[in-house]
Amino acid sequence: MSEIASKDIRNFCFVSHGGAGKSTLTEMLLYNAGVIEQPGSVDKGSLQSDYRPVEKEHKHSVHNSYFNFEWHNKLFHFIDTPGYADFRSEVVSALKMVESAVLLIDAAAGIEVNTGFVWKLADQNDLAKAVFINKIDKEDANFDQVVEDLRSTYDDSFAIVTIPYYEAGEFIGIIDLLDEKLYKSESGKQKSYPIPESEQERVADYVLKLTEEIVELKEDLMLKYLEGEEITIKELTRAFEEEVAGEELVPVFAGSATENCGVAKFLDDLSKILPSAAEAQLTELSDSDQAPLPNADSSFSAQVCKTIVDPYIGKLSIFRVFSGNVERDQEVEIANSGQKIKIGKLYKLAGSNQNNVDQLSAGEIGAVAKIDALETSSTMREPETKVIYRPLIFPAPMYSRAAYPAAGIDEEKMAAALQRYSDSDPTFKVEFNKITKELTLTGMGTIHFILIKEECKRKYEIDFELREPKVAYRETIQGKANVEEKYKKQSGGRGQYGHVLMKMEPLSRGKGFEFEEEIFGGAIPNQYIPAVEKGIVEAKGEGVLAGYPVVDFKVILYDGSYHDVDSSEMAFKIAASKAFRKGLELAHPVLLEPVMKVRVTVPQEFMGDIMGDFNSRRGRIQGMDPQDGVQIIKAEVPQAEMFNYAVELKSITGGYGSFTMKFSHYDKVPAEISEKIISLAQVV
Repeated sequence: MSEIASKDIRNFCFVSHGGAGKSTLTEMLLYNAGVIEQPGSVDKGSLQSDYRPVEKEHKHSVHNSYFNFEWHNKLFHFIDTPGYADFRSEVVSALKMVESAVLLIDAAAGIEVNTGFVWKLADQNDLAKAVFINKIDKEDANFDQVVEDLRSTYDDSFAIVTIPYYEAGEFIGIIDLLDEKLYKSESGKQKSYPIPESEQERVADYVLKLTEEIVELKEDLMLKYLEGEEITIKELTRAFEEEVAGEELVPVFAGSATENCGVAKFLDDLSKILPSAAEAQLTELSDSDQAPLPNADSSFSAQVCKTIVDPYIGKLSIFRVFSGNVERDQEVEIANSGQKIKIGKLYKLAGSNQNNVDQLSAGEIGAVAKIDALETSSTMREPETKVIYRPLIFPAPMYSRAAYPAAGIDEEKMAAALQRYSDSDPTFKVEFNKITKELTLTGMGTIHFILIKEECKRKYEIDFELREPKVAYRETIQGKANVEEKYKKQSGGRGQYGHVLMKMEPLSRGKGFEFEEEIFGGAIPNQYIPAVEKGIVEAKGEGVLAGYPVVDFKVILYDGSYHDVDSSEMAFKIAASKAFRKGLELAHPVLLEPVMKVRVTVPQEFMGDIMGDFNSRRGRIQGMDPQDGVQIIKAEVPQAEMFNYAVELKSITGGYGSFTMKFSHYDKVPAEISEKIISLAQVV
């Protein structure tokens, strides 16, 4: 297919909880489409989608995998996404590039933790949806129970298209309700048969229900149905296709990826019912009068939805063309910066392969390499146009650890490698904490960090240890102090002389540091007063209790003296720093700790556990709000108690809880905890 119109392109991605079988189903789609000669397996590490060393070793997806093939004169682009919660950023990027999301559910496990998250994301992206209930060949599979759970859990209208068929408890195949045929997998290929006589009554019940679900959304068909007129399969199928594309109905399919049963029929149906790329909703922000249309005749626009940084191939920017077309060596503009770039080579991705192409049209997913100016969320557009796409919104990482180089590893090399890795992963942040002097990593959880360590070792040849981060404590004063300090030094020749009298007093939280001078009669010449302030600014970086920076205090310089010959800026700077430290000890110093504003979202049944847990963390509950069937608990909790919360919340709620956290303020550390911190600092 040398040329393809947007109306003939179908883009979708597989989403699910981990272990539902997305990668195996991907393998079978490629096999049925003739892309591969033999399907691989998870155990052998031979899957087309899980081709990376880390995925072969752990036997699950870590990154998105991109594929394309032709089926019944349609061009399919589809993305296999990871199912584990620690890799949700991959799902976010995949959903931005497609019109449809196919949710896989394990027929035995049913709806699981990550199922709800990816379903909600698909809704937020305004995508058409379908469900594939996989592994129906398992002994404990329960297709009808999964369908019942879907209908009771989500507000969507679900329409069953294929159902499993068993004989004496043994899985035989699937029955398609639209064409009323039985499909079996024989020697790895799909074969069709008439529906067995024993299943006619059961199938008739399902067909009646499907018919009612379809016609109730079409007024003309509803009238025919109520008047007892015949509705043809063609009419029913056309209405069904329109309703799925319009997000009015969610089709439900049964199948077994490992048995390759129901897969080819599933692909047939997807080619008919999924919306085309020409129906894409362009959610752009534009000050132009007319937005681009999702076809090849419009002006070019695309968005980078995934960035991969590799030490060997460099930067690979994966993007979706939303309108117009782009050719090799074409000049385009990055809307976010106004910079013009030359595209160079264009690629279409097929698992581990990058295939050169000369052009990409509206609806296609492709990639371009080695353009440093492109970032995730960047809009590429035709110069002189004004379209710009909204940035992707990724989950906020909340699990932090400090990274220390392993034996024999250079610290700068480690930091550089981790920073490069973070360019590929928007849920992995790297920051050097100047207070604690630690390189702090923030990610999605323990699994996320384990795999980052492994990939950094392979790609960048660096290794590191992970420790709980230190807390960036502060020190402040509670009382007032009046101090005097004279710095006088004479060692032959010109000496040093600086003399200051100053008052210190506390400020309210968050005020930082204030300096005033009330010098009268030239007791200290004006040229030396800035040196006094500078001496305090430098000295306040290390307090007297545990060496933490001092905040929220005021110094008033009110008197002093100088020497015509021996006084200097350095002398007054030293005198001020000494006076400051003396004043700290007299003004009742205390330790302060960062307090975080925490927002936890959990099902109602976990409220008591969460509140009790917060109490054990010295937290203060600020409020509770019911919202969309869950409870949002707001609290303020010391940061020192929150470093492991991402893992512990998962344990408390079975993975159904989530939280966000941001800095709120500093507060006084309780005396018993303060004593331990000070003792440890003195030992060090």
